Amino acid sequence: MTDSLNRSLDSTFAVSYVAFVFSGVYKSAGFLEWVPVDLTLLLGIITVAFTVMIAVVNQFKVTFSAVVITLLFSVFATYAVFTGFWTSSSEYYWSKSFRLIAVTGLAFGIGSIVIATSYRRLIYVAFSTTGLSTVTALETLNQYRMVTGNVELYPFGTNYLITGRVIGLGLILTVSYLIFSRENPSISVASLFVSVVTGYALLVSGARGPMVLVFGAVVLLVVTGVVTGSLPNNRPALVGYAIAVSLIGAALTTIAQELRGMRRILQLVEGPGSSLGTRFDYWTATIEAFGRDMWFFGEGLGSWPVHVYYYADDQYYPHNILLEVIFELGTIGFVIFVALVLYAVAHTIQEWVTYNHPTQIVLVVLLIYMLGNAMISGDLNENRYLFAILGVMAYSFRSPLTEGRRSASILQ
Repeated sequence: MTDSLNRSLDSTFAVSYVAFVFSGVYKSAGFLEWVPVDLTLLLGIITVAFTVMIAVVNQFKVTFSAVVITLLFSVFATYAVFTGFWTSSSEYYWSKSFRLIAVTGLAFGIGSIVIATSYRRLIYVAFSTTGLSTVTALETLNQYRMVTGNVELYPFGTNYLITGRVIGLGLILTVSYLIFSRENPSISVASLFVSVVTGYALLVSGARGPMVLVFGAVVLLVVTGVVTGSLPNNRPALVGYAIAVSLIGAALTTIAQELRGMRRILQLVEGPGSSLGTRFDYWTATIEAFGRDMWFFGEGLGSWPVHVYYYADDQYYPHNILLEVIFELGTIGFVIFVALVLYAVAHTIQEWVTYNHPTQIVLVVLLIYMLGNAMISGDLNENRYLFAILGVMAYSFRSPLTEGRRSASILQ
């Protein structure tokens, strides 16, 4: 197969993969009501079909890091399903275990085996994610334009926290390009435009968690850029950065405080409020409900709402992935999950130390961003974006398919 056809296959695969992983962002949109099947299922099948086509033309060779990280997730998922022998949940257990294998597992496995073995596919996935983030941001701004007052926004009919996380991913990716690359003038201009659009969309969306985490991620990227020399680091430049931060801070606390997102952050000065207060209640109740006799094995997958949340066998969670894992899967599941994260981080840092390429920096920042989101919202499967990034962190320059693609550019 010619290189042009390979590129076409890789780009189409990347679009289908991103559409599958983030299907929960847009599948509730009114213009998609006509689709007769579940979009996540449909896009998952399409993504698997493209994966098979890539395998047939021998476009990926499994690396050691991909094997290890996939094995760790497989052990984690297998144990989670195994806890069904003693869980007090029934309906939620079956739904959660199925999605953990068929949706989250698929997103993770394709990330580690297919995407992480090709720099080109990695870049195409970054482009596709940025595209979806931009469209979501524009939909958010369109809704904001049509409403008045302190009204919650539901872009594509979806909760603003879910859409906010995706918007934040696009902002992080475009800022990464502007810091570490800037090789292509057209892409640089487009990245600057997307950064402004996604940043403003976060401010108006009211997605307080993603907005704070994005701010931290951007600060981390800028500091890393200054330290590594990707950004100017002489004295005048440092003074300029300080002035810019002061001006941005002043703007956010004055002019931008009328925007819903900034207003919700400033409200924290008066107290946690109902949203954050409810999360504190969930976290406290989780700790209090944790049985000493089950600390090692866990209460079982899907058991949290039965024990804590109105004793109902429905989909709900403590809005903290660590508490969710240790409550339902015990010390065993918690140790496996931590081992998975630590291996992904250790491998990525080792790659960065060896090759000094900014790709690894961006992957770690994306992980920190998504892990932060998982600490305040979503259950295991709603945080499949986190697991997708963990899978992609198996990326290695030592793969035969990544040799010769070591440009300093993040989004060439």
